[in-house]
Amino acid sequence: MSATDLPYGLSGQPPGPVAVASAGADWELALIPLLERPRSGLHLVRRCVDVADLLAVARAGLITVAVVSARLTRLEREHVSQLRSDGVAVLLVEDDEHAGSSLRLGVSDVVGADVSAQDILARGRALAERSTDAPAVGADIAPAATSRGADGRLVAVWGPHGAPGRTTVAVNLAVESARAGVSTMLVDADAAGGAVSTALGVLDEAPGLAAACRSAARGRLDAQALAAHALSLDNGLRVLTGSTRPDRWGELRPSGLESVWTSARCLADVVVADLAAGLPGRDVGPGGCRGPEDVSASVIDAADIVVVLGRPDPVGMVRLVHALDQLGERWPSLAPVVVVNRVRASVVGRDPAGQVRDTLGRLASRADVHVLPDDARAADDALRRASSLSAVAPDSALAAAVAGLAATVLPDMPEPRSRAVSRDRRRRRRRSSVPSVT
Repeated sequence: MSATDLPYGLSGQPPGPVAVASAGADWELALIPLLERPRSGLHLVRRCVDVADLLAVARAGLITVAVVSARLTRLEREHVSQLRSDGVAVLLVEDDEHAGSSLRLGVSDVVGADVSAQDILARGRALAERSTDAPAVGADIAPAATSRGADGRLVAVWGPHGAPGRTTVAVNLAVESARAGVSTMLVDADAAGGAVSTALGVLDEAPGLAAACRSAARGRLDAQALAAHALSLDNGLRVLTGSTRPDRWGELRPSGLESVWTSARCLADVVVADLAAGLPGRDVGPGGCRGPEDVSASVIDAADIVVVLGRPDPVGMVRLVHALDQLGERWPSLAPVVVVNRVRASVVGRDPAGQVRDTLGRLASRADVHVLPDDARAADDALRRASSLSAVAPDSALAAAVAGLAATVLPDMPEPRSRAVSRDRRRRRRRSSVPSVT
């Protein structure tokens, strides 16, 4: 008696209901007769013609195993996630063209198309026997496109509503990291309308982050593919642009973003993400995001470092305190880096930095607060020239403060040189070049 003819009842389990979605692959013709045998251990419920058909059968609770071809049109990571949430284990049958996609789709098990129908049956039967809550293949495996490994750090720059300068800080943190020789990627994840490409003066008609999420949904995103979606600037900084249209936030699905961060950590040592303001009022549902705030929440959930930005005026401080409360409720173990931007005496009073720190110490129990001074001229000049503060106004107090923030927050960053020392050296050079008068 062959292995495929053994009574399934010996294990005490009824035949496992299975659906097949082969997209016309040759292996289906040999598998179907085996599934129809009385003692195969699996019960064929449906031969699905497309992804929608397969999802409908799973949602109805009719199957526990799905045998799916990697060539099935429009099969995405989100669909596999939905199948697994419905209690369906997914067995992926690969071919040469789609080899390796199982690691990024998150399936339960995978076989090559060159294996026999008996082997496919045995793997499907094993999935039916064990719990469908088993970890997904490749769930903890990083894309192997580079030798560095997934060691990069994800830094999320976030804050409440009111334009506290999230994009300005995110751009300049990334630029400072790149200038220090650290491999860096800047990602515009502001789903409410990104501004990174405008701030840097780059033209990208197709938002790179959305394209990367689409590749991830199809199981085709790794570090090399992500590098192709990103723009490379002269200073070595990679930029993954976002959409300037807030109605396109739905393209940034949580499962796709998860793959983006995994690949980005392989590609760069520092990944800086600019996020939309605010957080959703309740947890993100398993089906995906409901708005730009949900995208921000999913990035914060994956981040290693969260920089929270606020304004020093009374309205901005109240919003910042509430935002910190939201973070604490949702992520109790999170230790955000608190930054107050555009600090000036005209709105805070004497000793503005001290006033800001005292206020946040009393209202939010935050003793360590980074303060960025107000320098509208330097910030406006950098925006007008589509450049960074260090390039446009290297001697400004704001540029020095941002460099100090980068050295404190970002990993592998050297301590910044004193701006005062640089100015003194330039003054001495100018004095030495002036001819003496006799």
